[in-house]
Amino acid sequence: MSQETVLYQELEKLDLNEIKKIASLWNIQKIPGKDKKSTILGLMEIFQNEFYLKGVLEKFTPLQVNILTSILKNKGVMTLGEISRKVNIPPINVEMELNVLRKYYLLYQRKNRERLTNNLDKYHTYDEYLKLIKVETNPKGEKFKFSIEKALHKSTLAELPEEWKEAVGAKKGEHIETFLKNALEQEFLQKLIEGLSDFDKDILHQIYIHGGVIEADTIRNYITVNRGKFEQTIPHLTSLYLVRDLYYVEDKFIRVIVIPKEILDHLQFSPILPPVKKGTRVRQEKISANGLDFFLNVKKLISYISRKGLNLAKSGKIKQADHKRTETELLSPDIEIFPEKSQVYQIELILPILKLLGYVDIKGENVILIQETDEFLKKDIFEIMKLVIHEVNEARTRRLNPPEVFTATEVPFYEKGILDKTVKLIMAHGKINTSVIFSHIIRDHLVFSPTFQIKTYEEDLADLRKEIISAIFYLQLFGLIEVEYPQRNLSLSELGAHYFNHEALVTATEKGGITINPDFSIIAFPDRVSLHGIHLLKAFCELKDYDRVYTFLLTKDSFQLGILLGYDKETFVHFLRESSKADLAQNLLFLLDDWGNNLPIVTITEDSVLLRTKDSQVMELLLGQIKGKKFVLEEVSPTGIIIEKSKVMEVIAIAEKLNMIIRLNR
Repeated sequence: MSQETVLYQELEKLDLNEIKKIASLWNIQKIPGKDKKSTILGLMEIFQNEFYLKGVLEKFTPLQVNILTSILKNKGVMTLGEISRKVNIPPINVEMELNVLRKYYLLYQRKNRERLTNNLDKYHTYDEYLKLIKVETNPKGEKFKFSIEKALHKSTLAELPEEWKEAVGAKKGEHIETFLKNALEQEFLQKLIEGLSDFDKDILHQIYIHGGVIEADTIRNYITVNRGKFEQTIPHLTSLYLVRDLYYVEDKFIRVIVIPKEILDHLQFSPILPPVKKGTRVRQEKISANGLDFFLNVKKLISYISRKGLNLAKSGKIKQADHKRTETELLSPDIEIFPEKSQVYQIELILPILKLLGYVDIKGENVILIQETDEFLKKDIFEIMKLVIHEVNEARTRRLNPPEVFTATEVPFYEKGILDKTVKLIMAHGKINTSVIFSHIIRDHLVFSPTFQIKTYEEDLADLRKEIISAIFYLQLFGLIEVEYPQRNLSLSELGAHYFNHEALVTATEKGGITINPDFSIIAFPDRVSLHGIHLLKAFCELKDYDRVYTFLLTKDSFQLGILLGYDKETFVHFLRESSKADLAQNLLFLLDDWGNNLPIVTITEDSVLLRTKDSQVMELLLGQIKGKKFVLEEVSPTGIIIEKSKVMEVIAIAEKLNMIIRLNR
């Protein structure tokens, strides 16, 4: 009988107030029983409830855990001297730790009356805990690989929680294998999850995006902050076998909430979508794909810097006015896949890439172009795409320390390995939710890493989440994936299939894919116009609107900007001819010809040097030695040339070898 156990006898010695204090230590909210005897019996039952026992064990320090596990491993009894030698701490200090364990009624003391020293006093664990408290470790993360089927295949139906049996509809006398087969069917699992409250779904989702493993203290805090009760939510999810409440010894008792393997496998293809909080406006359902917009914006920013310059504030950062000005000049690709991020200006993303490409630097308080960009602007847009992606892929391997203005701080460049894993998951699923990507990568790269430590889990997790966010963010920005809102499901875009799978792009546009109005506004139907065709329209026209169809306006300024961006006007005119159902109007062709000829370009070169001779023959002799070495920017007359400022000393050396007399004006 329980009244005969040592635990009952020890509790029986206390008055009711002292018993209530012990209940408070165990976080027992409601005191069981009406009188002292029933209260003690009720408490003893709760003490053997694993949920409450785990709550107590996770409070102990590494030293207290070492002492308790040592006693448990020694058949539940050790003398003070044995414990002292085991933990290598003086007996007086050990007694202080033992008193803590005694306060929780996990241990009791039997004094040795025959000797003066108390080193032979024996400390026992109560029989109730001897088999109940597990002292196993977590080799190779075995606790994180919990399988319902594997754990229960030798159980009986009577040992399973009633709540789970009711949910599955277990029949009396049913064999455990039949029950498990029904309980683990995809259809039933989905029904079970859909039957949860929004709050319980959110908790399950939080554990899932932690890689299916979360420390009890972390999820307890999350539940408390969101006005829930840990002691209700976790036992409920546990009773349905959607999570397991486990612990193991690693210096301390580590308590974790783990999603079983079968549930994880199900959530891969039927993810939980987090509930929308009340008062939050749900984003209109749509599919977003950025196409080639970002790479066109790289060209547009180069053009902007060359035409208008870029000033920095005294802090060395981009001025807010330039943030806004450049944003109006650039196309607006969708970069809101993670709405929790603050506003990201594209200039903050493009400048670091231009620095990697070697086209920009700082001079005084200005961002300047440091080399000729015409050749880059004339490159095919797909070549620019591959070049930009390659540079960003390699960015993390370079040891550079550029000024902050050339660092992508808001969304740092991704780690190539994380991007590759993300792409692999998208390709394997066809369409995949962002939460599945987070869960997969966190599980593979962190939870099952040989260096995994639970004490640094949250910190490591925050760093890894940033890497995954960057990978998905840039995949969308580069137009390689399309995003389905509001669920945030990802799939490869047409451009992504071309880049990763080398699938051919549709280059031809249907006749009638665009309609040109008399006011030179152009309507383009995205399902009938090729990706490159839409790109040409965005290069040569102003984008006015997009709502299932594109509305562009062709103006003199927009057309000339397209030419300045390195595009061939004849290519654009040919596209208009091939795509428009009606013949192009003569006045439009005349205007395009007029706008495209003799652009009034004024070139101002700062970092260059004028070299003059009095005799054209001397110039001819000098040019013979330096012309092929890219020293000369321009020949302005038979006796005058403009040379690179950085090449002045080399030109002087060559001139001296030719016995020329140098006169250097600085």
